Amino acid sequence: MTSMLVLAMALSLPDPPIPSNMKEMECAIHELAFQYGSRYPDKIPVMNPNSLSDALNLWNCSGTVPQKNAKPAKDLISPPSDARNSWFVDTKRGSDAIGKGSIDSPWRSVTHALAHLPTMSDRRTLFLREGTYYLNETISLTAAHSKLTISAYISDKGTEKVTLSGAGGVVTGWNCSNLLPDCKVYEAKVDLPKRGENLAPEVVNQLFANGKRMIRAKYPNADPAVTEGHCFSKPQFANEKCNWLTSTGGNTAQDPGRLVGSVALGPNRGNSPTVGCGKECNSTCATFSFNIYDPPAGHPVYNKPLPGMGWNNNSLFSRFPSPFGRPADMGVAKGDLPRQWKKPSTGIVHTFHSLLWGGWMYRIKDRQDLNITLAYGGYQEARGAQMKTNHYYVENLIEELDVPSEWFFDEDTDTVYLYPNSTEGGFPEVTIPTLDTLISVKDAHDVVIQGLTITQTRATFMEQYEVPSGGDWSIHRGAAVYIEDSHRINVTGCEFIETGGNAVILSNNVTFSHIESNEFYRTGDSGIVSLGMTNGINGMAATYPMNNTIAFNHMHEYGVYGKQTSCYFQSLTANSTVFGNICYNGPRAGFNYNDGFGGAYQMSQNLLFNHVRETADHGAFNSWDRQPYLTRSGVDDGFPDSVKLGLKGSSIVKAQSHITQNFIINGYSGVWAVDHDDGSQFYNDSSNFMVWGGCKNFLGHSKSCDHNLIVYPGIPNRANGARRCQTDDNGVFANQYFYDNQCITGDGIFYTFAKCTTTNLPETVYQTFNNQFYSPKTTFVENCGQNLSFSEWQKLGQDRGSNVTETMSLQEILSTAREKLNF
Repeated sequence: MTSMLVLAMALSLPDPPIPSNMKEMECAIHELAFQYGSRYPDKIPVMNPNSLSDALNLWNCSGTVPQKNAKPAKDLISPPSDARNSWFVDTKRGSDAIGKGSIDSPWRSVTHALAHLPTMSDRRTLFLREGTYYLNETISLTAAHSKLTISAYISDKGTEKVTLSGAGGVVTGWNCSNLLPDCKVYEAKVDLPKRGENLAPEVVNQLFANGKRMIRAKYPNADPAVTEGHCFSKPQFANEKCNWLTSTGGNTAQDPGRLVGSVALGPNRGNSPTVGCGKECNSTCATFSFNIYDPPAGHPVYNKPLPGMGWNNNSLFSRFPSPFGRPADMGVAKGDLPRQWKKPSTGIVHTFHSLLWGGWMYRIKDRQDLNITLAYGGYQEARGAQMKTNHYYVENLIEELDVPSEWFFDEDTDTVYLYPNSTEGGFPEVTIPTLDTLISVKDAHDVVIQGLTITQTRATFMEQYEVPSGGDWSIHRGAAVYIEDSHRINVTGCEFIETGGNAVILSNNVTFSHIESNEFYRTGDSGIVSLGMTNGINGMAATYPMNNTIAFNHMHEYGVYGKQTSCYFQSLTANSTVFGNICYNGPRAGFNYNDGFGGAYQMSQNLLFNHVRETADHGAFNSWDRQPYLTRSGVDDGFPDSVKLGLKGSSIVKAQSHITQNFIINGYSGVWAVDHDDGSQFYNDSSNFMVWGGCKNFLGHSKSCDHNLIVYPGIPNRANGARRCQTDDNGVFANQYFYDNQCITGDGIFYTFAKCTTTNLPETVYQTFNNQFYSPKTTFVENCGQNLSFSEWQKLGQDRGSNVTETMSLQEILSTAREKLNF
């Protein structure tokens, strides 16, 4: 049972009143956010100077305000400090046959250049000259390419525009098709890779026209990458609506023969097919890898209180009987899907978890009228459930190709169909990605990738996913730029545009690397992923990312396909620094930490807003920590090594993590600004500016929410659930603090404590003190089994040194926010 369900059963809060000057206040706060997001013009890249102000809806305030001095990513890079050992590639005028790699006689392809670079101990630079590089194979960097910089060419005139495309080339030979009358649809014969046996994921799943992602033939008609193509779970502004809402229903009973949850619980849940795929799938598609472990029976680390702390360090995941249950089929509403499909098995269903915890995609097996039988899928989210009634769409069905921008690839006839927006001025340049990864870095060190535009990779949402730890999210271990077991790798000044899946991944032993000053736009899944691996509870091996920095990135409109995605996702990671990023417009949490692992996370000075737009029960920041690990990155836990699998120097206690000086605006279906979910521990949330949402705790221990400014948490149309300054959803924890905060509400209700009664305060309520509360007429009400006044609340030992005063003025809010954020 999740925190939201627990809380719903425990109490029902009235919606807090909306401030009387709501529009003025929201405009002023958004203008402050615009200034906060514009404070590093020489570090944070901007493709479109209006994108930030548009996302903040400043057009509804003082009007759209372009960011001054905004620069694209490529203009933020600097020439290599030592360019003596430089070689050149030019896709337009170079030659692999006779080129020498010099600026006057460049090579033509990057892969040829890498094979012919001389070996030396000094740093080398490979400059790419202006143009689009259509790749037929991944650029693979290994140990032999250590101390290599791959850079767009920088001249006195600036940095040249260099694009890497995962499409092998341009599709030609277009002719009118008889698919629709009046030559609306064109067709071309192509020689493209085919998918594996039967229902395996198709290779061709994205198509671009003049560099813009087109829409795979779908019902209902809408672009999933733009506002009118989103089904917001809770629209926030007048121009947002789901004008193609359709709903699933009918038979959504779970089929025991298709439940991944039927896999026996145990120390290692192993790899499990989502349908028992058999001949339906090739050897890798549709597998769902688990890395979730129950405590070893009788292990002292797990069944005794930690020395000096007094709480039992139990795995919380064990209380869920099945990590993944799924429906066998789905029904749709009468009137939906008016066309019959000759070959339903080409189709893909996109729908949602019943509680909107994420998105699901399924291969269609068959269709009978309004009932669709599902093949594999649903593993793009880790918890599973029945489907219930939620919106959906279907794609990749030739009968649904009926409006401009749609396309379909018929594998049986090697024919691609396109309904172009226009053919005036000539037929558009059409490209079809065939690569998942454009650059791979493995076993290398001191590599720099800078100044490149990386685009047009395959969508990966039907490929293999894994559940790396005890959080709710699953993840595909892949990306357009794949970095694994490497050190001091810098990716800077790049643009990641409309990648089909994740843009960048740090996989396993990646250390002291920097992903900085990049822009991520309309990624199919997450922007940046940091993902390790363990041997059960043993996280001692060097198989996880550590000491990496994610800074000054501009990430927006992520999660076009995957709906359990984020700007930045980490799992089995230690000592990460996330600093100075701008992250907005996404379906779920902006930053998600799937576990605590070794801890020592630093998250500061980021701007997060417009999250949880298509899902629910989440915050702009979200963490879990259901499952403990033995690592060498934690702090002394007081146990001897002999009771910790004999692992010398291991610790079950993660190092303290800090979330500080972030500007977080809750909205849409977000419940909290900072959501510490099941079992999160050792977090200090301090000096943040939280708007329309506050702090949340569910289980876990050793956390503080302190020195924050929290403004009108839980108000309708900007938050779900009416949760206030601090939410506590449970009655079992230790060392929880809420102190030295400033919080404003419109009705004097400041806490949401699910199990509070006047007789159990020491066990079930935060340690609250030295807070400054603001409300009209200095009202204070605490619903603790009965309504308590402020003096009655203090007599119970809570909020010692706290005060309640009249509501802050708008100018006081803005000036206090600046003080908190130090800008």
